[in-house]
Amino acid sequence: MTTVVKLRCRCGSVRGTLEEVSPSTVNHAICYCDDCQTFANFLGSEGITDAWGGTDIVQVGPARMKITEGAEHLRCVRLSPKGLHRFYAGCCKTPIGNAMPPVPFVGIPRAFLDVDAEKSDETFGPADTVQGRFARGIPPAHVHPKASFRTLARSTQRVLSWLIFARRPSPYFDPKTGKPSVAPQILTKDERATHRDRPRAKA
Repeated sequence: MTTVVKLRCRCGSVRGTLEEVSPSTVNHAICYCDDCQTFANFLGSEGITDAWGGTDIVQVGPARMKITEGAEHLRCVRLSPKGLHRFYAGCCKTPIGNAMPPVPFVGIPRAFLDVDAEKSDETFGPADTVQGRFARGIPPAHVHPKASFRTLARSTQRVLSWLIFARRPSPYFDPKTGKPSVAPQILTKDERATHRDRPRAKA
């Protein structure tokens, strides 16, 4: 059974929906990579990462996500010229989506999902853990240092499905030109290093 999940930035200015959501149609993971931690530091908002620097993310096919209000507040940053497009709400610094065309996915941080924490596993399935080698301190024993074979296999299966059934339109890219809906800010090496060196945000 699938459901519709509401999206909402912290101040409520940016809103949207996810359609056809179920544990069998999305990927649910907690990512501890240094880039996700750098993005959280760039935004400067607490509650994006957990105590070990992990970001709770739900990946979906782009066509299943819609921004219904507040598109004028969308902002985008790339940590390097070839890095992920990381979208956020300029109004309140809420992270709202990561994407890397032509790969057909949008990774939506937990901060933008209007779902009670206790219903998260029921709605999206239990979260896998990836890139634990970048975690802050010593994370729980179940955190995988890279990614398990099961996680990689399931992610590949999902991406292939999205490529066929949910590739376009994307809420963040022009369907004709393929360009992002807002011009990305590209961090310099020095800027990236500054945010990477800052203390990581905690939940």
